[in-house]
Amino acid sequence: MCGIGGWLGHLPNSKSYAMRMAKVLHHRGPDALGIKAWLNAGLIHTRLSILDLSTAGAQPMTNETQTIWVVFNGEIYNHKDLRRELESKGHVFKGHSDAEVLPHLYEEEGLLFVSRLKGMFAVAIYDTRSHMLVLTRDRFGIKPLFYAFGRDRFTFASEINAILEFPGIDERPDRQAVYDFAALCYIPAPETFYQGIRAIEPGELLVAQLSANDISLKAQYYHQWESAPDFGLSLNYAVEEASERILIAVRQQMESDVPLGALLSGGIDSSLVSAAAQFALNGNSLKTFNVRFSDLAYDETWAAHSVAEHIRSEHRTLEMGECHGTWQQITDLLLAMGQPFADTSIFAVNKVCRLMRQHVTVALSGDGGDEGFGGYQHFSRIGAITTLQAFPRALIKYIAMFSKLPVHLGLVPSSYPQRIRDFTTADDTKIIQTLLCWVRDEEHERLCFDEGLLPIRRFFEPKWSNHLSRKSSRLERLSAHATEVDTRLLLPNDFLFKVDMASMKESLEVRIPMLDESLYAFGLTLPHNLKVKGKTTKRILRVIAESRIPLNVARKPKWGFGIPMDTWVDSEFKIKLRESLLGSSSNLPEFFRPEVYRPIIEAFCDGRPHQIISRQGLWQRAIMLLAVHLYAEKSRCKATVSR
Repeated sequence: MCGIGGWLGHLPNSKSYAMRMAKVLHHRGPDALGIKAWLNAGLIHTRLSILDLSTAGAQPMTNETQTIWVVFNGEIYNHKDLRRELESKGHVFKGHSDAEVLPHLYEEEGLLFVSRLKGMFAVAIYDTRSHMLVLTRDRFGIKPLFYAFGRDRFTFASEINAILEFPGIDERPDRQAVYDFAALCYIPAPETFYQGIRAIEPGELLVAQLSANDISLKAQYYHQWESAPDFGLSLNYAVEEASERILIAVRQQMESDVPLGALLSGGIDSSLVSAAAQFALNGNSLKTFNVRFSDLAYDETWAAHSVAEHIRSEHRTLEMGECHGTWQQITDLLLAMGQPFADTSIFAVNKVCRLMRQHVTVALSGDGGDEGFGGYQHFSRIGAITTLQAFPRALIKYIAMFSKLPVHLGLVPSSYPQRIRDFTTADDTKIIQTLLCWVRDEEHERLCFDEGLLPIRRFFEPKWSNHLSRKSSRLERLSAHATEVDTRLLLPNDFLFKVDMASMKESLEVRIPMLDESLYAFGLTLPHNLKVKGKTTKRILRVIAESRIPLNVARKPKWGFGIPMDTWVDSEFKIKLRESLLGSSSNLPEFFRPEVYRPIIEAFCDGRPHQIISRQGLWQRAIMLLAVHLYAEKSRCKATVSR
């Protein structure tokens, strides 16, 4: 795990800019720095030593003839198989790191090399023979990679803040990205907050070619997932197959020359990963970690302790209730992200990563199990929605009308009757958007005054190929649709980006066995009835869990790994939030209508409920607005300095 960066094209005073970029990336790789520069190109690598701790594992890495140079962030889990194959073809290796296979593999297979890789990775290859720079990213988007492209220079890095150290970057806010962020609370690739910076998408390969006059850019996708439900699968076969693949994935991802542990949140996925890791250690104790919240509605410490005792791991708990979130802590982490981000669980993830880094350098995570195996609540809700839509319209009208009583009694949210009406006539895309989008279209349109921008709906329209027949049920289509959007949109842009940035800020490598390519591909073959039964989600993983962890954990409902922001932040944070977002120096009126966001900020700061928005929705919007303000202020200040 490392930080990577570099450039293609003419860069005056390149050594100075390279050192500035390396300084920004230092936390991603504090163990060593490597810079290789040519007349019109350069590669930068900050190293977090994981495999082959000797200098033979240092980057930039090259082949025997020193014509192919590589910087790489991540882990290649099939590197030993690739190494044996390359050695049989005459390639000579100096060490045993996974990075060393990359220049040799590219030399053999050209751009097709990336299809042979299994793992999490962001790779940059400079071919000195053709003055060509190749960038690519893993199939899920576990490792981030950003770039800025101009006529005479192409710049890239693991983090946006590193690219901003280079000259000539267009740092004006991208209004489309801000518009999208206001609905989603994350910015989807290829967009970023800045007009001049883009994100490479999962499964994408980018080629920058330097010529005498300019730089050309070509993009292609080397991989796209496909939904292919196999209706002949039995429950027993699916359980056995998934169980074996989990064990193989975890064992393969435990290779490390430094201490390794696991994030044991108390959820089913992290428990399965921890149990498999403990089994693979053959008697040695696995180090596991979790976070305790003072708000019992968000705390799963009992489950983490139960699993840790069951698998006999060496467990530690971080007490979040003893350390309130301050203005400095929260804004520092938000600004470290490089662009606006409002998934508030990042504060908890960062805290536990900081604790873990005191004991280990590599951590296994349970992320990624929900996407392939139907773990989210919306997989059970789509069944209820399809049933609702089959009712006569008159009956639906009465259901919506009578639902006002439980609203009045506080049994369901005030938005419940309107949601029933919304789902009545919604098509597949609208259903998925409504279930997975933080802010509904009506509120979004009131908040944002920009017109003529692309609609949020575009992100939720299906793009994958699927092998569903025309006879497949509406429920099966919606299930495949939800799986796609979870994997293509939320996973890389929210969950994986959060884990990478929160962990690498603490120089901790996080691996995600549940996103093993073979395991996830098997998940795509599961029909809906093997994912969900009634209101019980991720059916296969729960059956596996019943044989490996305590039953009360295996059968408990899913809890998100969140943080109760309204009670976690200190009083000073709320005072400064109100002053910053509602005061005369606020940057929010540049993008949003004050009459819409003011009641949200006031309700959050006053600690009172909002008439329509849920408790979590309230603090989610508050952090979303704060993030836009912070980055608009940063952009405005830099523009003032440059003038």
